[in-house]
Amino acid sequence: MFLLVAALVGLSFWLACGQTQPAVDSYVAAVYEHRLILNPEPRVPLSRSAALQHMHKNLDVYEEQAALAAQQGAQILVFPEDGLQGINFSRSSINGYLETIPDPQQETHCAIARSAAA
Repeated sequence: MFLLVAALVGLSFWLACGQTQPAVDSYVAAVYEHRLILNPEPRVPLSRSAALQHMHKNLDVYEEQAALAAQQGAQILVFPEDGLQGINFSRSSINGYLETIPDPQQETHCAIARSAAA
């Protein structure tokens, strides 16, 4: 289920000013909320591959809903904050869901690409 809402940027301005057409910089946004597929044991650490499998279940729902929203004219779609992985994790059990992003001051893109290819 999602709710299409007119974006406030530009749209509310043209309504308030009595203009008959929206400004060129307006857009239609949709807000999506769903009963996400939760990890049944969020305090138990998962491997990276198991965590990715879990997130892909929610991503599949997002993909389907994004297509439906686009068919109804949505140009921007907002999803819930924890909608991919869920909630109630401990510091250690969330690790499988996280990805390390290297410091660009410490590693170059070439070095990262070489290590990924190895």
